[in-house]
Order: sequence, then C-alpha cells, then structure tokens
Amino acid sequence: MDVTPPAARRGPVFPVFLAPVLVVLSLALTVFGTFLPFFRTEQTLGMEPSGVARSTLRAWRIDYSFPGEGELSAPSVPLGFPLLLASAILLVAAVLGIRQAATHRPSAAARRTTLAGAAFLAGAVGTIGMQGARGLFADSAPPVTTTALAGMWVLTAAVLAAVAAALLNHRRLAERRPEWADPAVAFADTRTPPSGVVITVLPPEDD
Repeated sequence: MDVTPPAARRGPVFPVFLAPVLVVLSLALTVFGTFLPFFRTEQTLGMEPSGVARSTLRAWRIDYSFPGEGELSAPSVPLGFPLLLASAILLVAAVLGIRQAATHRPSAAARRTTLAGAAFLAGAVGTIGMQGARGLFADSAPPVTTTALAGMWVLTAAVLAAVAAALLNHRRLAERRPEWADPAVAFADTRTPPSGVVITVLPPEDD
C-alpha cells in the first residue's frame, strides 16, 4: 500500500504569486499593445520599384502612404475597445489574484475572472489577426503583402501570459483540495463502498 502523502503525489506546488504576476504582465502588454501598429500591407503600383502603396492597421485608425504623397490617416474599426474591455477584466483578475496570494486561499472568483479575461483577450486578438490577415487571402493584381508588426506580437505575448495564469490558478485550486477528494485516500482503509452508501445485511428471519 502506498503511504506517500497525497500532497507529495500531486507534484510541485507553484508559487502563489506567479499567477497574479502573469495577469499583471498580460494587462501591461495589452495596454502597451494598443499604442503599437498591428499589421502593414504593401501593394506595388506601376512598374517603378518606389511605387508602393502602404497601409498600417492600428487600434484606432489606419495610416495610408501613397507614392509621391504624404501619409494620411483615416478612422477604422475601433479595435481598441475590445482590448480595453479585456484590460478591465484583467485588472479585476489581478486584484483578486493578489488578494488570493496574500491570504494563501484559493479563490474561485479569481480563477473565473482570470479565465474570462484570458478568453476575452484571446477573442479580441484573434479578431485583430483576422482583420489584418484579410490581405493574405485577397485575390488582387498586383498581390498585397501583409506583415505582422510589433503590436500583434505584443498582444500575442499578452494572450499567452493570461492563459498561463488561468492554468496556474486551476492547478493551484486542484492542489489545495481536501485530501478526501483523492480517490486513493477516500477508498483506503474504509468499509464504505465506492457508492458511498453502507449496505446493511439483515440476518435471516426464523421460519
């Protein structure tokens, strides 16, 4: 019979502050990413090498550049709004996570908020990626070249940090469950069957 304590069988315990640190990192990267360009598209106009039209997708606008003309800006789909909403959810998750780390008690609210923030941020970044990658599937002549810029990579790192924080919160909650949740402990040295109901056997009745 394995007498190893359940806590030792569950593997390493992650530091309690790691998840909120990752949430704060994801929040900072998300806010920082709203100020950076996401995608740049280029299309050659005419036969001259310098005749290239460029457009740069940002959180709140699109910057255009045409050969022989200055740079122009135009409003676009407000991609920054979903990022701000995701930042607000991550801010709440960071506060709850710090409180969870300070009290050393797993918090279902912190876990759910972190998961919601990670999911919402992943959806927002995925939408931006689809918006910027439309040029990859456009059938145009001459073809359009699309390049991911710093903002897209920063937001991708923010999504990875948020997902890692959500996984750590889930792992920590599983590690702190009471020992009776471990089947090896629940069914060891007990006369109660796995069904949880003790079956009483009555003696036979006399005829």
